[in-house]
Amino acid sequence: MISDSSEKMQRVFAVIDPERFVQPAFERAEWIAARNGALLHLYCCLGEEGVAADDPAAKFAIERATRWLERLTSEAGEYKLTTEIEVEWNANWRERIAEAAAEAGADMIIKTVSRHSGLGRRLKATADWTVLRNARCPVLLIDAGRPPQPKKVLAAVKLEPGSETYEVLNQEVIALSRTISAALEAELDAVTIYKGDQMYFDRQKFADSCGLPRNRVHSYEGSPHKAIAEAARELGSDILVIGSASRNKKDSRIIGDTAERIIDAVDTDLVVIPMG
Repeated sequence: MISDSSEKMQRVFAVIDPERFVQPAFERAEWIAARNGALLHLYCCLGEEGVAADDPAAKFAIERATRWLERLTSEAGEYKLTTEIEVEWNANWRERIAEAAAEAGADMIIKTVSRHSGLGRRLKATADWTVLRNARCPVLLIDAGRPPQPKKVLAAVKLEPGSETYEVLNQEVIALSRTISAALEAELDAVTIYKGDQMYFDRQKFADSCGLPRNRVHSYEGSPHKAIAEAARELGSDILVIGSASRNKKDSRIIGDTAERIIDAVDTDLVVIPMG
């Protein structure tokens, strides 16, 4: 049985996109930080190849972005949060996001998802993939089109008998899903995926392992990323929580696992928990 207890987050790391007027990641980070009593760390990385951080143009850009974030936080005073602002200059900003989050001691990274075609992601190391491959804490990718107050959280659990790695990862997925659903006062469901006759689905056993009622657990057949996406659509999920047990850091152009395949397959917010 997975415990009902869940730990609150202490530090939420929101990635600010300097090219966006509206900042969905900031809005959701406020929401989550307020409900966990967490510190909100706003991070914005600027950069241009061949331009050093001590260049006058870089310094001006950093100062301007800092003033912008100060206004952003002062205008959003509804939650009375403790906030930190970090603006830096680094042309390799995709790699830098996860590093900065680790340095800040983040419990969660929140970033607005960048939509691409599957081919587009294969040909280019996108910021989303790069963050997922390098993050040391859960990453929440925000779909800008989703409602600001999610009503349903879906935890995707991989049943792999005899696998200690997946057993630990499943517990992390359920625990964080509970934390998120409690913070947002949202419903929580769980889903597992199987292929053909690969697995006999014991609904009660699965429900017990998740600590959920029978009517809140589900099974879908098919390839993981397609079946999970189908489940999220049919169940009306606003946030999908999955684990990532395999990542290929040597070549970021290679599709690493279900977490990376599913980014453009779902239109929900996506939480990915790294393992290993």
